[in-house]
Amino acid sequence: MNYVILDLEWNGCYSKKFKEFINEIIEFGAVKLDDDLNIIDKFSMFIRPEISRKIRSSVSDLTSITFEDLKHGAPFNYAASKFRKFSDGCILMTWSTSDLIALESNFKYHFGNEKIPFLKKYVDLQSYCGNMMGVKNKKMLGLVSAAEMLDIDIEGIPRHRAVGDSIVSAKCLKALYDEKEFSSYVRDAECEEFYDRLNFHNTYISDIDSPLIDKKEMFFDCNLCGAHTERREEWKVKHRAFYSEFECLSCGNKFKGKICFKQKYDGVTFTKSILPPKSDGDGNTEKS
Repeated sequence: MNYVILDLEWNGCYSKKFKEFINEIIEFGAVKLDDDLNIIDKFSMFIRPEISRKIRSSVSDLTSITFEDLKHGAPFNYAASKFRKFSDGCILMTWSTSDLIALESNFKYHFGNEKIPFLKKYVDLQSYCGNMMGVKNKKMLGLVSAAEMLDIDIEGIPRHRAVGDSIVSAKCLKALYDEKEFSSYVRDAECEEFYDRLNFHNTYISDIDSPLIDKKEMFFDCNLCGAHTERREEWKVKHRAFYSEFECLSCGNKFKGKICFKQKYDGVTFTKSILPPKSDGDGNTEKS
């Protein structure tokens, strides 16, 4: 089976049709890989904008793409049709799901489709590579950062351009490829859950009375002796987290406990940390 790595460049603009902001795709770029992860073909196409006739300066500065480049580009439906043929029968991959979400919204705008018609099997390369590299927060792992951490030479490869970023993604995948581990990241994109998960927005829970919060987890053991502690004040909310002062019943150690609850697709997760007793929500010591 072959693989296709897709990268998109887009221009954020307001759609009067949907009365919301849309990331309008302005460039398709992709590479096709064989079973040994060697690049065997490339796909590149500018898209003529329809939603907005003005390219944001931040987009032009980042990508060097101008409206002059795009005014002779292909209509979105033509580019999508050509890419569909290019990627037919392949596992599709992107670096993070942001490109996939942009593609989904563009299909919805142009065709009213709630799904990406050619998407059958999908892998989020940011998640896969981050896991293989032992990165704790995979969603924050940038493509260039990953390449640098892997000592991959990317000099001469255009950055923030669709084909260039696809090539760098392919190099990262090849450096980290493990057949068994990779197979566990392949998602069936034809089921309803795939899109429910794709479009789910993680949110922090900041209401102390929320039934989603497990109050039994709102405790801390002493970071010095490991004994039980007691909370010495009411919970306070700051920066989407709960804070309170604690005191160890055994050694008298005092500290501030911080706990965050996050609602994810699969349920609520939480993280805990211990701060100095008079620190603020950013971990800085408060002055008396």
